[in-house]
Amino acid sequence: MEKKFIEIFTGLKRNFGFARIEKGYTDPETGKLQLKPGDYGWSSRPIEEKDYLEHLSGKKSIGVQPCDDEGRAKFGAIDIDHYKNFSPKKYLDTIKEHNIPVIPCKSKSGGLHIYIFLKEPVKATIIRNFLSTLLFTFGLKAKTEIFPKQTELGEDDNGKLQNGHFINLPYYKKTERCALNFDGTEFTFDQFIEVINTNLKSREELENFSLAHIKTVLHGGAEEFNEGPPCLQAITRACQNGGKLNDDRDRFLYNYMVFAKKKYYDNWEDKVKQAAREYFIYDQKWDDNYVDFKIKGWKKETKGHLCNEEPIVNFCMKSECIKRKFGIASDRRKAFPALSGLQKINYRPDPEYTFNVACPDGEKVKQVHAKSIEYLTDQRKIRNIIGVAANFVPPMQKGNIYQEIIDNLFNSQLDDIEPPEETSPEGQLFNYMKEYINGPKAETNVAFKSGSTLWEDEYAYFKFAPFFDTLKNKEWKIKTQQTAHMIKTNKKILGEFGPKRFPKKKEEKEYNDPLQVIKVRIDKFKEEEIKDEPIDIKGTDNLI
Repeated sequence: MEKKFIEIFTGLKRNFGFARIEKGYTDPETGKLQLKPGDYGWSSRPIEEKDYLEHLSGKKSIGVQPCDDEGRAKFGAIDIDHYKNFSPKKYLDTIKEHNIPVIPCKSKSGGLHIYIFLKEPVKATIIRNFLSTLLFTFGLKAKTEIFPKQTELGEDDNGKLQNGHFINLPYYKKTERCALNFDGTEFTFDQFIEVINTNLKSREELENFSLAHIKTVLHGGAEEFNEGPPCLQAITRACQNGGKLNDDRDRFLYNYMVFAKKKYYDNWEDKVKQAAREYFIYDQKWDDNYVDFKIKGWKKETKGHLCNEEPIVNFCMKSECIKRKFGIASDRRKAFPALSGLQKINYRPDPEYTFNVACPDGEKVKQVHAKSIEYLTDQRKIRNIIGVAANFVPPMQKGNIYQEIIDNLFNSQLDDIEPPEETSPEGQLFNYMKEYINGPKAETNVAFKSGSTLWEDEYAYFKFAPFFDTLKNKEWKIKTQQTAHMIKTNKKILGEFGPKRFPKKKEEKEYNDPLQVIKVRIDKFKEEEIKDEPIDIKGTDNLI
């Protein structure tokens, strides 16, 4: 069963995530398990079989990026967040009612991960598109997290392979984050594997189910939207049963107008009036005169659908909408793409960021790397880095609209990541110093003055200026005084600045002049000697 678990949750192999669950704490307001930065992140090494086994035994908790470097995946999940008085019942009932081939598991934070499993790796876009069509079915908003969060990983602007986001795996200790049956009871680990086997889908089976499911959940919506935005079709389902819209009429009618201008080009104004009468409750504000007033303001060129605002956002099926003749792909003027999945990587002194951008094709989701906060706050710079990473340049937005876009990005779940120690300035400084100290040794006072390292007893001594010059050759960006402060305060280094004479030799009459140097303990930096492995030679007949 363990081998099957590993096979099922195979994704990106060159790196994997970790979470120190034992150091977590419960947020008193939300009841969610929280981890401090540094207690979760990327392991910076390839995943091995033992890592999965240690997860199942409870030695450590791991996570996997479902999408590999070829943009393929064989599993994905909807991440339903935990909130007060959270109950999985409505999601279990929905799965049963629609016979959806997914498996819900408790998540680390106390919510749900609703998994889909494939028989073979497929394009990650196929899994994301399938799961996105289920959001409306489950009553979830479009910004709900879906894994894989990225459908292509690629490289950052420095040529470094990106990892994206990992999802924490179920069955930690084999007894936690368990899968749930329809009645809410937990499946054992062995039962979980069996349930997966019975729910595995091929690409064709998944796509066929998705097409049939979309028809089912949109059945009863106005037929005029069969080639238009499915969100409008879903909203009008209630109207077919005698109900009419009272709230959010402005946004619905605006989006209807965008649709009508394309489908009913010659008489779109009449169609907008007719739609208002058919779908809206009329009152003291909303009547034919008010709709005429709206129409006058819409006679100029229209920007396009407003997909990220209520009520539209709660019924969004972008992967389906993009295929339809009068869907968002037919908008003359494109909106700014959806941004999500913000990660703050706590490099010091300047943090870096990554975020996801939805591509215009409605399928690909690319990860974009921002070198600093300025690449997010400056609209010109964010358009440039999106253009490089995702091969399209978003349209310029007015200041207040762009501010809303950035606010939404930062108000979504922010992953605060501590980088691997060796990639931090402190880790790099230690490694550069180790390399320097184990370099040329000072055998004379002249060599000591030139920058070679003096080893004496338990300590190593060397001049700061020559060492700092080697840092600059390695594109070290931190200034002189800051670097000196790091040397003194870095717990792995704890260097001391002070005078040191090169030892006088017996034949020399005078002592050497003292130099201002850095003093560190050798045992922190001494490289391990690689011992020769003895070979047992039983004969010499075959030696060449």
